[in-house]
Amino acid sequence: MIYRTQRPTARVILADPDDRVLLLRFVPPEPWPKEPAWFLPGGGIEPGETVAQAAVREALEETGHVLDPAELGDPVATNEGAWSNEGRHFYSVHTYFFARVAAATMVPAALEDYEREVWKLGNRWWGAGELAATRERVFPPGLAGLLPGLLAGSRPGTPVRLGWLHD
Repeated sequence: MIYRTQRPTARVILADPDDRVLLLRFVPPEPWPKEPAWFLPGGGIEPGETVAQAAVREALEETGHVLDPAELGDPVATNEGAWSNEGRHFYSVHTYFFARVAAATMVPAALEDYEREVWKLGNRWWGAGELAATRERVFPPGLAGLLPGLLAGSRPGTPVRLGWLHD
């Protein structure tokens, strides 16, 4: 039997004034192919943090954007599943928030060593149409379908359940 460490995360869909969202480039862990893909800013929830506090902290650390947990609102989506990295096995529940930012900037405030390596692969602000049309792997699966409503100002009544693995 494989023991999986529980690793809940908080992630943020950051939208700029031109309705583009920030994605970071990385090479995903198992079970996905080891080819560059895109994912949203965010990371693990620290002991004692709420999910919203973790989302705000991660957004600042990874992008430099200052968000207010009180203004973040309710989560807009979740997904969950198993993954492995360097022989360690995890089970994550990702909670996604949506926030608008004043500018399409990316100035990380506090990256960990492994994040510095990941960030060397780049970042990009994507329009909803670009995301819907790309053949590149984007995490979470289903993000492109969620975006038009969020960008139009419509938030789901309860968090949308997104997939874990790509089709």
